[in-house]
Amino acid sequence: MKWEDICSRCGLCCHEKTIYPDALEIALDAPCEFYDEETHSCRVYESRFSRCPRCEKVTPFKAAFSRSLPDTCAYAEWARRHHIRFRKRQELILSSR
Repeated sequence: MKWEDICSRCGLCCHEKTIYPDALEIALDAPCEFYDEETHSCRVYESRFSRCPRCEKVTPFKAAFSRSLPDTCAYAEWARRHHIRFRKRQELILSSR
């Protein structure tokens, strides 16, 4: 299985985020310009890193430590199952600004 096959295509990583000490707020009304709300996927997936400066590759290191990935993210869940998720659980706030 390829690393990117782990992704469940929830699309939460494609929205603006605010990180608090114990919470992650995701603005559901502020998606990336390339996010397709019907398919929950990126319209420019193959070139996303060059076309969108805020798009970041999810690596095993990021899955283990990133505060910007919600606990519901498939990568974060993978890291937790493999006992390498070192971020404490945080509250997830889904908002519309």
